[in-house]
Amino acid sequence: MEKIDAVITWVDGSEPNYRLRLEENLKNKKIINREYLQANEIHFCVASIIKFAPFVRKIFIVTDNQKPNLNEVRHLLSLNKVEIIDHKDIFCDNMDSLPTFNIRSIDALLFKIKNLSNKFIYFNDDMFLIKETSIEDWFKDNKVVLTGSWAKTYNKQLIKIISNKIKNLLNIRPSFNAAQSKAANIAGFHNNYFKSYHSGRPQIKSVIKDFYDKNPQILTNQIRHKFRDARQYMPYSLCWHLLIKENLYFESSSNKLVEINKARNLSAKKLKKILRSIDSKAEVKFLNIQDLNMATQETQEVFKNWFIEKLSS
Repeated sequence: MEKIDAVITWVDGSEPNYRLRLEENLKNKKIINREYLQANEIHFCVASIIKFAPFVRKIFIVTDNQKPNLNEVRHLLSLNKVEIIDHKDIFCDNMDSLPTFNIRSIDALLFKIKNLSNKFIYFNDDMFLIKETSIEDWFKDNKVVLTGSWAKTYNKQLIKIISNKIKNLLNIRPSFNAAQSKAANIAGFHNNYFKSYHSGRPQIKSVIKDFYDKNPQILTNQIRHKFRDARQYMPYSLCWHLLIKENLYFESSSNKLVEINKARNLSAKKLKKILRSIDSKAEVKFLNIQDLNMATQETQEVFKNWFIEKLSS
């Protein structure tokens, strides 16, 4: 069977040493509570890959001098596929860019993970598998399977251009979609871009490496930012658009994915109702739940109990 690995980026922003370094480098202290804290979603992200994507050879967790204990799922399944990768391992040729607290800088160097398979799936720790999947959900006939939709690029929308300039002036978090649009521009798409939804993202290492070998300054400029910056692009989206350019892709049905936005606003009762609805949909394989770290403890427990039941069945 062809080797397919998974890569997850993760940090525990509440860990004292990490928090100290973050605060030393961070101008806006309010960002800490929004971006860098977590609710142990990594446990269920890892466990869901092991249970529902058995074809995955290795799960690389890329982190910053940390190691998730994974205690909440250790008793449910074997964790021998898991390998911890430190930022120093992938920034070995760019140590002057460390420490970094910027996912868009880190993502650009994932292709440097030692022994990473050529085809791999990139996950954030708030992305989960909830039913059995196969390689064909991500790779088919040596092409990638992309979950998303086409949208007009930001450089073609005056209101988006103005909005981004205002965000820069006010130091507001750079746009997720704008960074994807910028990636499309780099790959040569100036009218439309393929907007990713929040599920595992297939990547091909050789495509990424070849692009950076030919365009080293683009990589250098990308990873020098310690925090998200409007001048950055979305690295996984760059890979997607390079593949789209060569017609090496299929578009996947979005019916496989459910995205739960702003879990911080959901009561435990409301989340329970949403999760029951997901259980009734046979086609749903992927789940994304955002801001769970900011939800009430009761709401977090609803999600954890629901997921443990899935892992145990």
